[in-house]
Amino acid sequence: MNLNEKKPNIVVSKNTDSWSSMATEQIKNVVDSVITKNGFCNIMMTGGNTANQLYQHWAESSKMPLDKMHLYFGDERCVPPDHDDSNYAMVKNALFDDVSQSKAFIVRMEGETKDRDEAARSYEEKLPEKMDVILFGMGDDGHIASLFPNSPALNSHRTVEAVTGTKVPFARLTITPKVIANAGFVFLLATGKNKGKVLTKALESIDDFFSMPVRLTINGTWLLDLDAANQLQNQDISSD
Repeated sequence: MNLNEKKPNIVVSKNTDSWSSMATEQIKNVVDSVITKNGFCNIMMTGGNTANQLYQHWAESSKMPLDKMHLYFGDERCVPPDHDDSNYAMVKNALFDDVSQSKAFIVRMEGETKDRDEAARSYEEKLPEKMDVILFGMGDDGHIASLFPNSPALNSHRTVEAVTGTKVPFARLTITPKVIANAGFVFLLATGKNKGKVLTKALESIDDFFSMPVRLTINGTWLLDLDAANQLQNQDISSD
């Protein structure tokens, strides 16, 4: 995979407080265009504190057409769906008072399944051929989804794998680079100085996604706040 063809489209909020609003507008523009074309949008959700902040803004602002969004997950911790570490639980709690009463189409990873490989194969069968939109958060080590540095899953020919992460809970399910490469739009959500420093390092050697999987988003859009963006140098950055 040659990632040198493009650099990320970097969009920065005018101030830190407006990041959620900026990110929502950027994502909504794409989601709306896909819905206009197809009638719905397949969007892959991510976990993490930054994403939770975004989802809470979606709930408060009611700007996202959730009833026309098909929600999938890029990774999941192998815990019950009501566990505090569950990405599904985080999305559910942020966006929906009662999932059973919502009109959203949600396809969760069944991380609680004892046979993790079976769970991975099951989710693989549920994924659409192409994700319209994928959202990613990022760890301080440059991991996205549950694709950690030097993970065997980075070489996988499958679309979903059972993996062992470097952070608790260790047992996880994750999509692979194959899903990312085939996506319509990829958004990276990153705020704060520390995340900006990680991205600065990521831009130094963009081909090496094994040591920093976040480099798999190099052809996507990075949605940053000022603190993160101020760590980047010599990059074309647009403000919103």
